[in-house]
Amino acid sequence: MRRMWFALSVATVGLAVGGTSSKALADESSAAADAQQKQEIRAAFKKSPDLKNEHITVKVDDGIAVLEGSVGSARDKKEAQQCAHVDGILGVNNRLEVRGAEK
Repeated sequence: MRRMWFALSVATVGLAVGGTSSKALADESSAAADAQQKQEIRAAFKKSPDLKNEHITVKVDDGIAVLEGSVGSARDKKEAQQCAHVDGILGVNNRLEVRGAEK
């Protein structure tokens, strides 16, 4: 029984002194997932013949992908949106502009 209390005491002190909170761990995990999803989206663009040479900036924050830049056609814009829906992405904010499109 003494050993159990000692182990619990040491563990509690270690957590208090270590300072790594569950929120910090969750933030690190979320950032890693965002980075992985960003890489997957970039890879999907490179596999697409119509998108591999386009200049598209990808940002991912908490499962939401943001696409910025310009593409050659409305079809390319739609394709980029579809490619961005990789596993774990909850939504895509498609801010891509079509080059030469009238406003």
